[in-house]
Amino acid sequence: MTTGKFEHDTDPAQMVKLERREDGVAVLTLNRPPLNLFTLEMTRVFDERLQQIGRDSSIRSVVLTGAADRAFGAGSDIREFPEYFRTGTVITTKLRYENEVFNRLEDLPQPTVAAMRGVALGGGLELALCCDFRVGADDMRLALPEIKLGVYPGSGGLIRLPRLIGASRAKEVMFLGDFMSAEQAFGWGLLNRMVPGEVVLHTAVEFAAQLANRPARAIQIMKRGLRDFENKSRDQAVDMSLAMSEVVFATEDAKEGVAAFFTKRAPEYKHR
Repeated sequence: MTTGKFEHDTDPAQMVKLERREDGVAVLTLNRPPLNLFTLEMTRVFDERLQQIGRDSSIRSVVLTGAADRAFGAGSDIREFPEYFRTGTVITTKLRYENEVFNRLEDLPQPTVAAMRGVALGGGLELALCCDFRVGADDMRLALPEIKLGVYPGSGGLIRLPRLIGASRAKEVMFLGDFMSAEQAFGWGLLNRMVPGEVVLHTAVEFAAQLANRPARAIQIMKRGLRDFENKSRDQAVDMSLAMSEVVFATEDAKEGVAAFFTKRAPEYKHR
């Protein structure tokens, strides 16, 4: 969490921009430069955009990025916090809703790619952890610095980071609250790709386009399965996987993929 001076305060409707591309990729841009700090109002707009994406079957993958190059997202705008502390509503007004919205991002049926430049701090990094993949600039910095304010990552970081990089490394990140380099984040598996800053968005969109070109229904079922298997026994997970496979094998895209293999041609998926 951090605060900063703003060049302008964005019109609420423009705080999160949604661009639908013809290749099935949607680009979702946090648009409150220079730091893209989240306010309650911005969270509401972000929620609206996610619900639009979830309802749109023409969107087959999503790139989440930040406006300008100084920050993907630097967390919450702490200028709102004095009112939360005064009224005792930081949980009921902010964190509970923020967690619901971040969960909605994680639960999108489409695969998601975070494209990050500058810094990803606090809630900004927690937001990136909700994505399936993360592409970061080789000179970016990442941190969960909440401990330095006497609190901890309350928007899912405590849950998602250990799952991604392991408990011991996650404790180091959260207990110390210090910056990590892109190289360290890449080495620990937090970043899937590390590229020069000027090609971050291009790389993420290209990656998302590849995902959008794969059979959408199969990817959606795999994504749901990976989440649902987490707390199941092996035998329960196998049974669930078999049931999911039955659905996938019945899709038009599965029939097309097999036919294309045997006729030695490129498949033409209909994403159904």
